[in-house]
Amino acid sequence: MHDKSRGQCRRTGTALDRRSFLKGATVGAAALALPELLVAEPYAPYRQVTAAGRPVRIQGQVRSSGRGLSSVPVTDGFNVVDTGSDGQFELTSTTDREFVSISLPAGYEVPLNATGTARLYKPIQARANGEMTAEFDLDELDQSDEHHTLLLLADIQTQDSDEMTWYHEQTTPDIQSVVRSLEGRSVVGVSCGDIMYDHLELYPEYERAVANIGIPFFQVVGNHDMDYSARTDEDSTATFSEHFGPRYYSFNRGEVHYVVLDDVFWYGAGYLGYVDADQLHWLAADLEWNTEEQ
Repeated sequence: MHDKSRGQCRRTGTALDRRSFLKGATVGAAALALPELLVAEPYAPYRQVTAAGRPVRIQGQVRSSGRGLSSVPVTDGFNVVDTGSDGQFELTSTTDREFVSISLPAGYEVPLNATGTARLYKPIQARANGEMTAEFDLDELDQSDEHHTLLLLADIQTQDSDEMTWYHEQTTPDIQSVVRSLEGRSVVGVSCGDIMYDHLELYPEYERAVANIGIPFFQVVGNHDMDYSARTDEDSTATFSEHFGPRYYSFNRGEVHYVVLDDVFWYGAGYLGYVDADQLHWLAADLEWNTEEQ
């Protein structure tokens, strides 16, 4: 197996059990007794308490028609590895990561949820032994995606049942008409943030519209797509991720490499535009892999 892992490492997470807390508190107490250490390493006690999740070894394969696909990037949103010549991969992650996903190669159908939204991911759910298997099966496109069309829907922002009805009765037929006019060309859609206007319980109605439109749709999280009751940025996209998976990812159509980021940071009482360190670390590795493949 060919494994070019760049920076297999663990981030500081928020998972914490009683044993880890007591251990961290003991170390923190010792550190507090050493003022000179705190001057040099002021956050050392904090890091002891907020240790990352438990290690997870993820093994799997990316394949099409029973054949392994090589050089497909696989990621947990921080680490990136690529598949070997047989399509197999091994990725060391942690239980505080949510998903393992692929950067979809050009020339293959977009895997879908039942609703028609893109599903390039699988939840990280480790077995008792700390291991997990993840397999991705891709179907080749019937036509080339070298010349493709991306439909971008910006700020749909439906906020009640009336506006959702308008979306179904007016917007959806318009999109269907555009898709029909592009017959013979590969077409994908992207809902580019603010799919809802705060009322996330309407996501199923958006998904129903996607299913009726009949083309794969990718989703971007916007400032009105967040759980405002969340106390942290990590928890603010829980509902979005429940429906659509990772909040940042990449995919390829033809010669174009598309990258989706989450630039909305929720601090418990509001939000600001910000791209966190995990995303930047992942983005550097993702771009390096896809640049090498060009």
